[in-house]
Amino acid sequence: MIDQLASPEVQAFIRAHLAEDPASLMLKKDQYPELPMRAVVEQIASKQKAKHKLPSWYQQEGILFPPALSMEQASSERTATYKASLVKGKSMVDLTGGFGIDCYFLSKSFEKGVYVERQEQLTQIAAHNYKVLGANVEVVHAQSEDYLATLGPVDLIYLDPARRDDHNKKVVLLKDYAPNVLELMPLLQQKSKQVLLKVSSLLDIKLAIEQLSHVAVVHVVAVQNEVKELLFLLDYRVENEPTIHCVNFSKTEAQHYQFSLNGEELREAIIGDYSNFLYEPNASILKAGAFKSIAEKFGLKKLHANTHLYTSEVPVVDFPGRVFKVKSEISLNKKYLKKTIPDLKANITVRNYPQSVAQIRKKTGLKEGGANYVFAFTGLNGPTALLCEKQF
Repeated sequence: MIDQLASPEVQAFIRAHLAEDPASLMLKKDQYPELPMRAVVEQIASKQKAKHKLPSWYQQEGILFPPALSMEQASSERTATYKASLVKGKSMVDLTGGFGIDCYFLSKSFEKGVYVERQEQLTQIAAHNYKVLGANVEVVHAQSEDYLATLGPVDLIYLDPARRDDHNKKVVLLKDYAPNVLELMPLLQQKSKQVLLKVSSLLDIKLAIEQLSHVAVVHVVAVQNEVKELLFLLDYRVENEPTIHCVNFSKTEAQHYQFSLNGEELREAIIGDYSNFLYEPNASILKAGAFKSIAEKFGLKKLHANTHLYTSEVPVVDFPGRVFKVKSEISLNKKYLKKTIPDLKANITVRNYPQSVAQIRKKTGLKEGGANYVFAFTGLNGPTALLCEKQF
């Protein structure tokens, strides 16, 4: 099937129908009896997803794509490139190869890369794509545990374990991953200088640090203010307190923030009433829990101990998150809002507030969108709502 999908005829068909709806195209399968239409339409659907997720692979002629689920689970080019910037050396092994995105980009930081995958179909796709791309990666079809047992010393082992149980439900805890990374830890330490582990973005960072040994750095990676990846870099050559590195990639820039959990515990944020400007840290910082150190670093006051919004009299231009100008305090009363926001359009954010965004919209009739931003939160004087405009 790989050879047939990679044939010039099939690739030409895929290019010609790339803009079409896959479901509609499948209904016309009888018009193309010479083609394996189910597999071809699957290629078209997955390649459409790759246009923004994997732009360089999308542009590369001859690349084959996996089924939809594997495509959804694969790293984006942006996050894969970021991972590759964190490590370097002579040899690396990806024990959970999948579609092969991470292994391909990681291998660029090493003299030699090895891709290991238990699913034969994914292995065949990876082998084909690496040949097309001219990648210096050896492809191995094997169970990760079996391959690890026979592996000689390497500089880096990368793992992105499966995070679904036997009923295809998502799991979060390390002990529920396949392979079970906690059981593999002693062997991983024998085989490699470093381990880069990708886990569920919902996993508690402190718990993971306690369960894993030799964690050097934790990377919380967000793309357009949505946490996409949580990475643990284990380095068996050092015994230092882990650094937490937060990064948020927007369309035009990358915001970075770094701190330590022990340092965070020692910080004391000043609590104060809202002032002229309001600050919302980006998603990577909120996930990492840098609630006090962020206030101290940028000279901000926190609106409440449990409300992760901040304020200042003058704007801080390099704050890693969104910055708003406070226009006024408002009442979330429908009659009042009709006068204050005539078009009844506002973007609503809730932090430590007794009502959800959906409940506020139902109560007030506020529709999503527009240039107005409403922040509903608990402050020094209890539940508060502010009308704001975005600065940057």
